[in-house]
Amino acid sequence: MKMNIKNMKTVWGAWICLGLFVPTACSDMFETDSTSVVFESGNRLDSPNDSLYSIMGILAQIQRLGDRYVLMGELRGDLMEATANADVDLQEISRFEVSASNPYKMMNDYYQVINNCNYAIAHMDTTLVDYEDKVMIPEFAQIKVIRAWTYWQLALLCGEVSWIETPVLDLEASLKDYPQKNQEQLAELLIEDLKPYIGVRDLNYGSVDGLNLDKVFIPVDMLLGDLYLFLNQYADAATAYYRLIKERELTVTAMYRNAWLDISRKGFSYFMHTSGLSYATNEVVSSLVYSSNPKDYHPLLLRWSYNDKAFIAPAQSFVEDMAEALYVVGVEGKPTVSGYCDGDLRGQAVLSGGSVIASAYGLMTLNNVAATYICKFSNMDKTIVTGGSDPENEALGGLYLQRTLPLYRVSHVYLRLAEALNRLGKPTMAFAVLKYGLNATTIENPNRVKQSERKGEIYTDFTEDIFADNVGTATRGRGNGIPYDNEFYIIPDFNTETSAGTLEDSILFVEDRIVDEMAAETCFEGNRFFDLLRVARHRNQYPAYMAKKVSERFGENAERMEQALMEEERWYLK
Repeated sequence: MKMNIKNMKTVWGAWICLGLFVPTACSDMFETDSTSVVFESGNRLDSPNDSLYSIMGILAQIQRLGDRYVLMGELRGDLMEATANADVDLQEISRFEVSASNPYKMMNDYYQVINNCNYAIAHMDTTLVDYEDKVMIPEFAQIKVIRAWTYWQLALLCGEVSWIETPVLDLEASLKDYPQKNQEQLAELLIEDLKPYIGVRDLNYGSVDGLNLDKVFIPVDMLLGDLYLFLNQYADAATAYYRLIKERELTVTAMYRNAWLDISRKGFSYFMHTSGLSYATNEVVSSLVYSSNPKDYHPLLLRWSYNDKAFIAPAQSFVEDMAEALYVVGVEGKPTVSGYCDGDLRGQAVLSGGSVIASAYGLMTLNNVAATYICKFSNMDKTIVTGGSDPENEALGGLYLQRTLPLYRVSHVYLRLAEALNRLGKPTMAFAVLKYGLNATTIENPNRVKQSERKGEIYTDFTEDIFADNVGTATRGRGNGIPYDNEFYIIPDFNTETSAGTLEDSILFVEDRIVDEMAAETCFEGNRFFDLLRVARHRNQYPAYMAKKVSERFGENAERMEQALMEEERWYLK
């Protein structure tokens, strides 16, 4: 099936005349001089084509959220910062000083997506049957998921949102009727809204604009897991993540062979690792459509990061932490470590000749400007516009479009499962996600996973053959030998009968390692700030834990920034 997302927008616009003069910011949603948003009356979405067009129209709108999704999740974390070249808007975000006029504080695009979802939900005929199959239910379910995801992004950004379930006809008149929901209230509401759609058939429309559309939809179990995890409902979170893993047969592979460029490590030329995320591989579970048409959408993240005039860059503290990580080289199948190096390859790698190969970032020279640049966006799914040029990024030597941005990858699913397992009192099983990989060999080995942590819960069963090749996430950046490292990468006092450490000590140690793995695996992808806030909730250190971590990138101003970040108005867009 060949379609154009831009055309889908046109069709959708025929159904919904969105003269949205809505929100100027989270706190002043719907404060506007205009009172009307006009919908065509009497329309019923009662054919499969209607449902297809509606969901394509919604996906077209989501394209506008890509930049903000990444920037608001990363520029306020501990892994990315704005450079001296950045405009004032990005500087404000990086410093937690977002002014009222900052365009990234405007939330109208989020509410446009929600409003169009509400229209589709209100008008879609879910009773339509073809050979006893309710053919509209998968689209209906996905629109519910998209609405929930969009609402959740708003809540993470703003702290509370206006809950609107129906298409808005008269904004000013209806404003007083919209209840405000805080994050906890919204999470509980969204969970109940999504639970009926567990197990609904996944959507796959084939190829649209050259994109494989099975990657652009959000699995209901992934979002449910995230909502449960935020609420500290760890068993429910683990169950949701496991259900997704089992249904899609998701495994962590030792190398992203189909997704990353092969590189070799200095001093270990025989050992191959990989770097640079590709949309088209099984590594990606869900992604945002970012650029579909060069006339309408621009490769801003690529311009801002991989450019001699870079606006955004990896935080120096993050680069130093990654350089200090221990890299363990081993021969697969042999219980020995054959060598140690410094550095996590998911950052950058150094070849035997000393040259740098960039993964998430790299020290290099672009147009005679030497710096450490973010390279992850350059390594992602992109295409060059034939004959095109980008005057704002001459370093690339052409016009590149980033087609997609990863929303969820296999490593996201497993690391969040590990986060839940750890908080359920299963630190050795959680640590196994990082070091060994969850498979029969790992689960049945009492030296890897304490057998007391196997209590028959469904989310602890990784003994089936589909998981046989599962490896630890740390393998990806620190070598195949890491499962055999019993000196540098272990839970302290794990096998000691009279350990002075407590279960809580082990949980906190493993949680620290999970947070480190999240940084290495998913840096610059839009998660970090919210990951830190969530872990702060787990620890009852909200937001002190986040404040401490983020402040590290401010160098000599770290102490001042840590104190500033204890103030809620700094980290919510009020």
